[in-house]
This record gives sequence, C-alpha cells and structure tokens, in this order.
Amino acid sequence: MGGRQGRRRLAPLAMAAAAAHLGFVVLGALQVDLHKAGRLGQAVAYYSALSGADSGYNFFAPSVSALPWARFQVTDARGRVISDVLESGANHEADLRVRSIVALFMTEEDESLRRSLAASWAGKVLARYPGAASVIVRLDVCDLPSMQEYSEGKRPTWGLIYQAKLVPLRRFQAASRAKGGAP
Repeated sequence: MGGRQGRRRLAPLAMAAAAAHLGFVVLGALQVDLHKAGRLGQAVAYYSALSGADSGYNFFAPSVSALPWARFQVTDARGRVISDVLESGANHEADLRVRSIVALFMTEEDESLRRSLAASWAGKVLARYPGAASVIVRLDVCDLPSMQEYSEGKRPTWGLIYQAKLVPLRRFQAASRAKGGAP
C-alpha cells in the first residue's frame, strides 16, 4: 500500500479508531464500570486506563478541591528573604508529582508525619541555599468560588493551612553550643 491509494484505504480505519476512542472517553466521563462487561469490557477498560480515556474529566466539578501549594521563604545570613517552590518548571509531569505529594499532606492526620514531610521539603530547599539561616515552609490553598459566587463578585483567595520555621541542623547545633548545651 503506497501513496494516495494506501492513505485512502487507511482513512476509514483511522476514523473508526478515533470514534472508538472518543466513545471510550465518553464512557470514562460517565464513569461506566467496564470490568463487568466480560472480556471485551475488560479489554476496553485496560485500553482506557492506559490511554487516559477512563478519566472522570471532573476537574471543574463542585466537589473537586484546589491543591495546596507549598512555598518557602528562605532567609540568608544577611537577613534577605528569598521565595522558592519545590516545582522546577523543567518537567510538567514531575511538577504534577510534586503537587500530588504536597496534596497528600492535606489528608495526613499523623502530625509527626506532617512535620517530617515539612522538614524533608525544607531540607530540599535549604540544599539550594547552603548559607541559609532558616526557611519558613508555608502550605496555602486557593479557595475557588463557584461560578455563581464568581458572577456575584467573589474572587479566589489564598488561605494558610500550615506554616513552620526550620533552621539547618548546623545552625541549631551552633546555637546550642553557644548557650552551653550539648551538640
């Protein structure tokens, strides 16, 4: 199959494949459980999961909450404050993964685990600024109004949900020694 004649023969097949995929997207949006539809349904469910066609596409649904955003305020030895984030901007998928990890913070009820996560993030940011004196970890979430509220004048606002100030271990140990404590 070469040239124009080959493309003409493949066009109906390509259209059928596109229409089938669109149908799978619609089934995913309607949240149809294809696993109960026998082997063909399981095959379609598998394809849909691999291709993303099974997504609920409910990003704008009222029940979807906004993801929290982790921000960091690094103070250097001179007292200057530098703002930073975990996301690098170099890779969209990696930044989504970071945002997902930050979102898990919201559902975690164990306060010691939350502190550990905040300390881990602070360590990552402090590694970028070796001379930093401290870092403030802030988790904010954007309160998105509904479309009705927006049309009535309400605008998105940021709300603080967590904040902690951390210092590098070397500074903590130095301060402890200066006060006569053990390192």
